[in-house]
Amino acid sequence: FRIPTNKNGALHISLRAAYLNLLYGQWLKFENNQLDYHFQDYNLTYFHSLTPKDKLWFNFYYGDDNVGMDEYDTESTTSLKWKNLLSSLHWKHHTSNDATLRQCIYVTRYDNRLGLDMPIASFALPSHTYSYGYKGTFENKNTKAGIEATLHRIKPQSPEIQGQLSIEQTTAHEEKAEEYTAFVDHSLPLGQWCVNGGLKGAIFHNSHDGKTFYSLDPSLSITYKVNEKNTLRASYGWQHQYLARAGFSNIGLPSEFWFPSGKSNKPQYSQSICINYETLMLNGDYSLSAEVYYKDLHHQTEYGGNILDFLTETYNLKDVLLAGNGENYGISIMLNKRTGKLTGWISYAWGRAFRRFDKFRLDKKYPAAHERIHELNAVATYRINDRWSVGGTFVYASGTPFTAPKHFFIMNGQLISEYGEYNANRLKPYSRLDLSANYNLKKTDSHESGINFSLYNALLHRNDVFFRLKIHESKFYYSPTHFLMKILPSISYYCKF
Repeated sequence: FRIPTNKNGALHISLRAAYLNLLYGQWLKFENNQLDYHFQDYNLTYFHSLTPKDKLWFNFYYGDDNVGMDEYDTESTTSLKWKNLLSSLHWKHHTSNDATLRQCIYVTRYDNRLGLDMPIASFALPSHTYSYGYKGTFENKNTKAGIEATLHRIKPQSPEIQGQLSIEQTTAHEEKAEEYTAFVDHSLPLGQWCVNGGLKGAIFHNSHDGKTFYSLDPSLSITYKVNEKNTLRASYGWQHQYLARAGFSNIGLPSEFWFPSGKSNKPQYSQSICINYETLMLNGDYSLSAEVYYKDLHHQTEYGGNILDFLTETYNLKDVLLAGNGENYGISIMLNKRTGKLTGWISYAWGRAFRRFDKFRLDKKYPAAHERIHELNAVATYRINDRWSVGGTFVYASGTPFTAPKHFFIMNGQLISEYGEYNANRLKPYSRLDLSANYNLKKTDSHESGINFSLYNALLHRNDVFFRLKIHESKFYYSPTHFLMKILPSISYYCKF
């Protein structure tokens, strides 16, 4: 809804809720294990023009997601709940000398809770990250500068266990930290050349253990415009990061948690260099770009534990985090068609991401948990006429690494696993083709409506979602999990006004 409040202001409100199981319950299954998913979210924005040079607006967002899966063979239920909240107040002012001043105060909150209920026990892994801050920036034609101050309240993953288990877990405490940053960026045009330089300083203080960190990050990029159609750019950057994220899921679900830098977790930092070349072809209808990059990383963290560890041993965050150094490097190329009835782009990227951890049993170089060596993406849209348009998206990517177990055995009624070499296995390559067609029923300057037809995974490729332990008729095995439906057709009506 868009609700004008007066000639200088308006209120925008949007909300939605989805209960997918009402329609697709029979399709949302992992090998006969029922998946339940529903979500809701709300957006509110109020915009007001105070003067011709002053704009004020307020944003609010809230989202709530719930996922649950009933596993009939093990008589267990897995659940994952997460919530997001964002609230911010902005003021934008244009000065008389054509400069812009922006100020913002904000609050962000993120909560998640992973749970597992079994006949003999149940446990949950709650965590949250709250941030409260102020940001101010000043910008004119060639210079941009700003400051930011943020207070973080972070509770890392903290196990809560109930049932017939002798393992007693220690609850993690909420940690408070303050982060202060200041930066300046300046652009210097020199004919066909343009030099951009920047400097960012930061102070991070962990109130929980009293540790304070300081950093000064420079950045530099040089652009050379060969002619009207060809541009060459080289850039270098040094970056520090004081909040890190980890978890035993690499499938895109928000089961991961955040934790701050401190005495036991050093800040992550990296140095990177990148060279990019872009050219326009055939009267500007096509653009071709290529890029090569290298990044040197320090104090990187990955999660080395397993969800079953909480039931067999005492949990300590320091023991399950793998910390070490790494390097990323690769190349990418993209061809983009920008005009005509057929528009779209195709890109290919090759990249490697290696890590070397501090643990004495992991003294080799390993692929990072998120590494995809090859990735191909293609998007195309063809407008047949004023009413009909068709489109397609194709994705192909190498499988990500994972650590597979070598043996499972039962000890004192508990399932124990012995794992093999870290990240020595990979999921099968992921590929998917999506097709769609739009038919415009009516289109005016203020109104548009039509019907959309789409096919998700039109090639019927069965992609691995993740590997997991499965129990069926007293037999244990470790194998990939897939969605029950290979293809998902849909039809929808849209109305824009």
